[in-house]
Amino acid sequence: MRKGVILLFIVSLIILNISACKKGPSPEEIFSEAKSLQEETKYAEAVTKYEELVTLHPRSELAPQSQFMIGFICANEIGNLEKASVAYKAFLENYSDVSDSGMVASAKWELDNLGKDINEIDDLSVVTEGEEEGQEEE
Repeated sequence: MRKGVILLFIVSLIILNISACKKGPSPEEIFSEAKSLQEETKYAEAVTKYEELVTLHPRSELAPQSQFMIGFICANEIGNLEKASVAYKAFLENYSDVSDSGMVASAKWELDNLGKDINEIDDLSVVTEGEEEGQEEE
């Protein structure tokens, strides 16, 4: 009887251990799926996948880019500026110290210019004026 209880206990531990080892999709798998959805212009679904990656794997090398992409898609494809702002701020708060400096600068620029008409953005008006001057000379 005692051997049966011990055996049952050991089998239960093994089953519990095996079920605990089952993992969900890897960050790479989730990122790849999100990117594919984005390329298929399924933007809301892509955002959901990027959010899944950030939630399940916040320390992954792909988490900063995923957090940035949430903001980018919300701002530039979906038009949800409030969600874009939250996403960019989360990116800067959580990942600015581990991210590419270009991505950090882009997130700050996006935040500064969210909702502005392209003609209202000072950085772009200088480029536009320079292009117009070059066209007049031709």
